[in-house]
This record gives sequence, C-alpha cells and structure tokens, in this order.
Amino acid sequence: MNKIVRGLLLPTLGVIALHATAEERTTLTIAYQDAGFPALIKQSKVLDGAPFDVKWVLLTGPAANLSALYGKAIDVGHMGDTSLTIEQANARTDWTAANAPLKIVAGWRNDYTPDYSPLVTAVRTSANINTPGQLAHHSWAYNYGGYNHAQYLVSLVKAGLTEKDISPFKFNDGASSAAAFNSGQTDAYSGSLGPILQSVNAGQAKVLLDDRATGIPALGVWTARADVLADPAKSAALKGFFQRVSNYWAWHKSHQQEATEVLQTTLKLTPERAVYEYQVRSGAFRPFDAKLLAEEQNVADALFAGGAIKKQVDVKIGFDDRYNAVQQAVPPQVAGR
Repeated sequence: MNKIVRGLLLPTLGVIALHATAEERTTLTIAYQDAGFPALIKQSKVLDGAPFDVKWVLLTGPAANLSALYGKAIDVGHMGDTSLTIEQANARTDWTAANAPLKIVAGWRNDYTPDYSPLVTAVRTSANINTPGQLAHHSWAYNYGGYNHAQYLVSLVKAGLTEKDISPFKFNDGASSAAAFNSGQTDAYSGSLGPILQSVNAGQAKVLLDDRATGIPALGVWTARADVLADPAKSAALKGFFQRVSNYWAWHKSHQQEATEVLQTTLKLTPERAVYEYQVRSGAFRPFDAKLLAEEQNVADALFAGGAIKKQVDVKIGFDDRYNAVQQAVPPQVAGR
C-alpha cells in the first residue's frame, strides 16, 4: 500500500510544484514622494490585470529615495531629472556607462505654461527682491537632491552669487522647505510651486525665476538601480508597468474632475491647490532624446562653471532610454499650441 500511495503522491506533488512555478509573479517596489500618483493610478485602473505586482512605497524627498535605492529597499525611486547630475558630481568614484549604480528610466512633465510651472525660485514680497542679484544677504530655503536643488543652484549662478553671499537653509524635503518659506522664516525659496501657491496667490510671495528661466527640463523621474535593470524578470515587469502607465495620461486628460477630486481627497488639498496639482501632473512620458540630453548637459555645465558643483559630469550616463518606446514618450510642447 505504501508503494501505491507514494506513487500517487509524487506525480501530484510534481503538478503542485509546476503550478506554483507557473503562478510566480514579479513584484516591483516603486517609490513616490506622495500618495497622489498611486491613488490616481488605482483610480484609472491601468494596472488592473497586470501579470506583475506593484508595491508602492511613500518616501518624501529625493534624499530618502536615493538612500532607499542604495540600500536596496526599493527597485525604483522618485526624484527630479537633475538628481543624478548632482549625485554624479558628488560621487567619490567617477561614474561610467559600465559602473553607474543608478539610471533614470522614465521622465514626465506637463506642457510648458507659466501658470503651472513645476519649478520656481520665489521671494517674499516683503523682502523687496526684484532681481536675482538682489538675493544677496537674504535667507534662502531649498531641499537637497532633485530638481529643487538644481533650481536653487542654477538660480545662485544666474544671480552671480555663491552660498557665501546668502544665508542658505537646507531641508531634507520640499514640503519642509516650503513650510519655512510660507511662514516667513526665509526670504527666498527654490522648489515646486504647489506648496507655496497659497502665498503667491495671496500676494505674500512672487515668482522670480521659473524652470524656463533656469533652463531646467523639470521632469519628474523614476530612477532604477543597475542590478534591477540587469534582472530579466524585473526588467520585463518594468516594461509592462511603463506600457500600462503610458495609458494613464489619456485617462488623466479625459477625467479632470475625477482626478482633481482624487488629488484633493488623498492629499488633503484646498480646491485651489487641487486644480494646480491636476494641471501640473498632466502631460506624458518624455523621450530621452538629443534635445533633452543637451538641456540636461547645459544645466550640468552651468552648475560646474558657476562653482555650484565641483566636478564635470556626462549626464548621458544617468539616462537609460530602453523603455521609451513602450512609454509612448513625446516631447513637451508650449501649452495651447
């Protein structure tokens, strides 16, 4: 009897093992800096039925995302497009195409419009600052890493100043930096317009330079570790993820009220701020083409020439366009054209 039982059990166990292998799913651990985009993705249903799983992680600020990437706590981190320019410049070992530990694999932004700039340098109206040069000797809030940091550094260069000429206040994330500016603790601020929108609209602050003035492309980006990209299962899942998320932008455009309500509820925003966030989060994935890379290199070169970074970098090393096709990436346009 024992032989018969064993004979019956072994094929059954083999079937179970094969079934388990067939059902194995890859999980992508993807970070975002607030709960807004994951909530919008869920509402749009673009990931429904995906043959992979996504575990969203909320990490405020590019510094936290970079730390989590290096610590292998996440597969993909959320930051600004100039993050790896600054990261390269600060690296002890020079990055090359072969050894770069991180790569930007997706970038997005809205079309160009001054009403919904993603990135600004602003000043308190009470400080009577009307030109970049007048920022000298004033307090200035910014946060480390990301394009907020680049906006601060390029604004310094545009003003013909160094950090020795001002009183810099460095924060770990943009929300803390904006809070200091909104409360009057600093006279100047570099970062996203959204968190200081209420101060600007109330006449307590004004925009001195936006991303068009500083020449920063101002893409939100997802950055992956090199070992994640080298993993066939992870890379295939990322390809599927970007292919599905590329359909999100059309949903966003055709569901303005629904998307705005999701943002207002999820992020606990005022109606005014929710309208701004809807607009600034519109757009599409953007291609890593020659024009974008030239703009990114110009930013890096300006930072080096102005002494804001101590090392020249080749920005191409930090970009990987392998997913641009499935992302249906298109360049940004001037809004209304």
